[in-house]
Amino acid sequence: MASYLLKSSRMAARQFLPLAALLLLSVACAERKASGEYRVRLFVTNVPGDPLANVAVSVGSKRVGVTGPDGLANLKMIGDEGTRVDLRIECPPNHRQPSQPVSVGLFDYATDDIPQVSTICEQEKVRQGVIVRTIGAASLPFSLRGQPAGATDSVGVGHVLVEGEPGETVDLLFDTSEYPDLQPANPSVRLVLGNHDDAVLADQRFEVKRTKSKPKPRGRGIKHAPSTAFSNGPVRIH
Repeated sequence: MASYLLKSSRMAARQFLPLAALLLLSVACAERKASGEYRVRLFVTNVPGDPLANVAVSVGSKRVGVTGPDGLANLKMIGDEGTRVDLRIECPPNHRQPSQPVSVGLFDYATDDIPQVSTICEQEKVRQGVIVRTIGAASLPFSLRGQPAGATDSVGVGHVLVEGEPGETVDLLFDTSEYPDLQPANPSVRLVLGNHDDAVLADQRFEVKRTKSKPKPRGRGIKHAPSTAFSNGPVRIH
C-alpha cells in the first residue's frame, strides 16, 4: 500500500511541474506587458500646413491633451506595451474631422525621442479674396451668383470676397451694356475655390471695337465756275 501511495505521489508531481512552469512563464510575460505610461506627440495642421491651435485630443471619453500655438500636443498614454490606441481629434469650427483614423502604438524607445504622428483638419467653407482687373477698360460693374458684387475703379481694379465650399466654381460676370464698343461683350471669368482661405487674381482683357469709316468718293476733278474775265479787258464786278 505504501509503495502504491509513493508511486501515485511521484506521478502527481510529474504532472504538476509542467503546469507550474507554464504558470510562472505566464506571470513573467504579464510582468513584461504590465500597463505603463507612454509619451506621444501629435501635430495638427490645416491644408496649407499651418499649425492649428486649441485642438482637443481624446481617447474614448477622456481628454488627453490640447494642441498649442505650434500645433503640437504632448500626450501621455496609459496602456499595455505594443497595443495601439485610437485618438479622437476635435477639429476647430468650420473644419472637418480627419479623413483617416489616427492611432498610435505604445512602445518604449531606447532613445529619448518622442514618437510623433500628424493629422490634418480640412476647412468646410473657404473665403477667397479676389482682385479683379479689367485690362483695356475701367469702371465696369461685375456680379457673382447673379447678384451685383462691385465695379472696377478708374484704373480698372476692383475687389470682392467669395465664400463657398472647397472646389466650388463661381462665375464673375462683367456688364458692358454701357460700353457697346468694348469687346468681348459681357464676358465672365470662372473661379475655382481652393481648399483653404487665400487670395486670387481675376483678369479680363478688353479691346475697343473699331468702326470702319466710309471711304470718300473718288471724282475726276473739281469743276470750277466759268470765269467772267476777258483775256484782254477789264473784269466786270456784279
